[in-house]
Amino acid sequence: MADGKVLVSPSKKIFKEGELPWKNTIVVQFIGKIPNFSAFQKMVNILWGEFGEVDIKLAGTNLFIIQFPNVEIRDRVLESSLWHIQNKPIIVRKWELGLRTLDFNMAKLPIWVQLSNVPLELFTQRGISYIASALGNPLYMDRFTASQQGLAYAKVCIEIDTKLEIPKEIVVELHDGTFADIQVEIP
Repeated sequence: MADGKVLVSPSKKIFKEGELPWKNTIVVQFIGKIPNFSAFQKMVNILWGEFGEVDIKLAGTNLFIIQFPNVEIRDRVLESSLWHIQNKPIIVRKWELGLRTLDFNMAKLPIWVQLSNVPLELFTQRGISYIASALGNPLYMDRFTASQQGLAYAKVCIEIDTKLEIPKEIVVELHDGTFADIQVEIP
């Protein structure tokens, strides 16, 4: 023991076991006053429970953990641009391993952006993430972008600093020294 602290190091097996129940989970935070819990629960099941039971857990004053029956339903919810429940806006993000705190830092918010004119050689998860990092911290892509089913634009959820202005364009230097102008749009 040092400075009144004790160190423990759980095994990989313990972490793996703890990770499993949360893989189909999102974190939801209301901006402003939250609705009544039972009304919120009913509305979530109407909006998102069409393919199975949705489990809601209170995680803080205006913070919830929502578990879905499978990852496909979770991803559909995440891919929508904005959600409102009882006319109250909510912020939605995927739970990820190592997430230290559940509540959102309102100085940075996750938003969806569309990146148009991405060169095909950069239309990979790594290439798109690299381009998107010019705007903030890339969190995840929609399934059409990740699977390269739609190549007209890449749709990426990015954690963006709310104090900064989002540019309309990102200029990318290509391997041959030419430049590509990537248009940035918030859908």
